[in-house]
Amino acid sequence: MPGADQAAVVVDRALRQVGELVPAQPGDGEVAVAPVRAGAAVAHRPVADAAHRPRRQVGGGDPVGLGHGRSSWWGGRPPLTHSGRAGRLPASVLSDPRTDLLPEVAVRRLFVVLGASALLGLTAAPALAEEPFRLPDQIADEAGVLDGGEESQVEDALQELQTEDGIQLFVTFVETFDPGTADEWIRDTYTLSELGGNDALLAVAVEERDYRFFVPDGADVTQAEAETLAGQAVEPEFAEGNWGAGAVAFADIVRTGEAPGDGGDGGGGALLVVGAIAVVGGGAYLVSRSRRRKREAAPPVQRLERPDPYAGTSTEELQGKASEALLALDEAVTSSQLDLDYARAQYGADAVTGFDQALAASRDELNRAFQLRQQLDDDIPEDEPTTRRMLAEMLELTRAADTRLDEQAEAFARLRDLERNAPQVLEALAPRIAELRDRIPREEQQLAALAERFADTAVAPVRDNVTEARARLAAAEAEVNEALDALGAGRNGDAVGDVRAAEDAVASTTTLLDAVGRLATDLQEATGRVAAVRAETERDLAEARAFVASGNRGGLPPQIARAEQALTAADAALAGPRPDPLAALRQLEEADIALEQALSVARDADEQRRRAAAALDQALMTARSTIGSARDFIATRRGAVGPEARTRLAEAQRHLDVAVERGGDDPTAALADAHRAISLARLALELAQRDVSGWGGGYGPGGYGPGGFGGGYGGGYRRGGVDLGSLVLGGILAGGMRGGWGGGGFGGSGGGGGGGGGFGGGRF
Repeated sequence: MPGADQAAVVVDRALRQVGELVPAQPGDGEVAVAPVRAGAAVAHRPVADAAHRPRRQVGGGDPVGLGHGRSSWWGGRPPLTHSGRAGRLPASVLSDPRTDLLPEVAVRRLFVVLGASALLGLTAAPALAEEPFRLPDQIADEAGVLDGGEESQVEDALQELQTEDGIQLFVTFVETFDPGTADEWIRDTYTLSELGGNDALLAVAVEERDYRFFVPDGADVTQAEAETLAGQAVEPEFAEGNWGAGAVAFADIVRTGEAPGDGGDGGGGALLVVGAIAVVGGGAYLVSRSRRRKREAAPPVQRLERPDPYAGTSTEELQGKASEALLALDEAVTSSQLDLDYARAQYGADAVTGFDQALAASRDELNRAFQLRQQLDDDIPEDEPTTRRMLAEMLELTRAADTRLDEQAEAFARLRDLERNAPQVLEALAPRIAELRDRIPREEQQLAALAERFADTAVAPVRDNVTEARARLAAAEAEVNEALDALGAGRNGDAVGDVRAAEDAVASTTTLLDAVGRLATDLQEATGRVAAVRAETERDLAEARAFVASGNRGGLPPQIARAEQALTAADAALAGPRPDPLAALRQLEEADIALEQALSVARDADEQRRRAAAALDQALMTARSTIGSARDFIATRRGAVGPEARTRLAEAQRHLDVAVERGGDDPTAALADAHRAISLARLALELAQRDVSGWGGGYGPGGYGPGGFGGGYGGGYRRGGVDLGSLVLGGILAGGMRGGWGGGGFGGSGGGGGGGGGFGGGRF
């Protein structure tokens, strides 16, 4: 922007002069300066580089950047909170840049406000939205609302809570809970910060007058009690701008289960804030006012609530509709991808570009729906209105994705024209079936070797793969024969379903056999890595013990105990003649997570970043391996696997993608995402295995997929030599019910229209 650099020099020179006139005092806060119009007030904007340097006083020879960007005062990212109420603070607390001359933060020094119309001709920019982030410390005052004395009081309250109850409370102040909703924002921050166990959280968005908190199960207060007590003791402090007192009050609530006293003036007194020297039309004036002087209340904002599109449907029914639609869309996307892959191989990439784009867009909507399902399934409950809004959004997303696929289905059917091209497709399948038939004995030998060398737990994800592959391949051969019979009899339309079923069975057989080789590779790599990872864990453990020995406990003992337990479990997984190196690595990852949570407070930022970067590659490898195992298992047993496992798998992949994307710029956050991906993938596999073990094992109206939910009929029902139980288990039959016998095809699902603990807080 023209003249900005020169203006910055003028601003800096003026601020230096004021710094010489009024020396910095202990406890002074950093001042953020922004350009303003003549006659306009100071905008609460950060200096450009403040986020990347230690807090310091304005004055002396320190240069100050222009007011755009984020600083240690504003625009940072906060942690998470637990509760769920919605209160409202008096609008008098809301900072209004049109009328305010001073920040709310109490400072004792003078600062200059230069008339920017004479210097820059700029208006103050709005506050920048920040994404959720990993908490750097127990107190993260990104909004700069605590002075030195208040921060010390909060630190004392947090230490008292941890000493007496063993609960580590994290507190953060930020400008806004953007982007997204407050609940989404704090959830993501909670996840990125890897909080859990005995961690409590309090996050306050001072500009939005909103807050959220989380209370762990081990606290002396329940969620409902905390909500009531916070309304009595915390919100009044925040309403008065007593940010430190509000945090102390919340810590007392968690510690005692009772509301503290009225709180007085919140530990800061009515400090007099000396105002700005404002340049208006060439003149200047001094303004002073009390830190606690209230502004006139702004008129309340009337929120327009979106009507409930399912007002006549119970929440329980809505849950069922959303789950069924999600499952049906997942099947449709999977079937469409298989059909698209065959079309690409047959006609080339250019011929399927439009279909590829439609499928990618629908998959994005599917992933968003899975995210909503994950939020509903986690241990942070939503109230009923929020639950219904999320379920309605899931249905809206699945309907839009389904419609998009259906819009392309007719054109795709014309492209493939299986009724006309069935002979060529069947001819192309013949060599693939022959190749798979030759592979089965080799993979069977490899599986036997793995079972002999490694523990049952290590081989469990692929234990039945060869048996299933043999059944799927037999089904593929039978479907090919039936298709040929139909073609010979002139019933080309009947052959289409058999061709699709054969294609799906061949693809499923390939995935089953590939999974055996992939697991063999993963186990071999894990065997080679586990010693180095264990040594690194031992070093971290020694570092943590050294901090404790030096008197710097900082919540370390519980995490040390957790890490020691994980280390013992890792050793147990490696013990004996048949180890499970993948399980050992997962346990070592658990130990690493525990230690990183504790040591992140003691280590400086550079050390955290270095260690995170060093650990990231290992975590990404483990995440890919765990996700791959879960995906292969679910993909080849789609007919028996329900929405919970699929949801966890989708979330695991999302966190892995985020970890890879962030790895270069923010290895600390990337490591948190990688750890989350590992945890979710493990859970997805466990849930899928549970679904399969409880599955009825036959063809019928039950089973997962567009047909409904349940076990299905038992027994080995067959049609013309085809093992329908195997086809249903693989999702081959269920996926094709909308379009004839077989594996479905490109298109939508043909339908689908139809917990404890939680976050709390609200408006103040």
